[in-house]
Amino acid sequence: MSANQIVERALKHLADGHVFPDVAEQGVRPPWIVYQFSGGEITVDLSGTLFDYYQARVQIAVWHPTPQGRSSLMQKVLHALIAPDVGAVPLGAPGDVYEHETQLHGSRVDVNLWCKF
Repeated sequence: MSANQIVERALKHLADGHVFPDVAEQGVRPPWIVYQFSGGEITVDLSGTLFDYYQARVQIAVWHPTPQGRSSLMQKVLHALIAPDVGAVPLGAPGDVYEHETQLHGSRVDVNLWCKF
């Protein structure tokens, strides 16, 4: 399964289904979840052959009108991603942000997950 498919499947039941790659769709009311791939690790054997799977680094951001909603949504995101059928590994704790222009409270976390090319 591709990295996009893994993330979408794990998170689609959260934030009223508002889960987007890169940026939220215009006109969608919060809350929403946005994810981006920010690198990872590709494994090559000694003969120069790529393994079928690679470790993707994914940044997940949640946006919510309230700080409490933001924290609750991020907790749900983390539980969905670390579930045994997904197996993501958080790379540190979430960091919170506030967007003055939209007046939304955000939180970001990076995770690693194994996915197929």
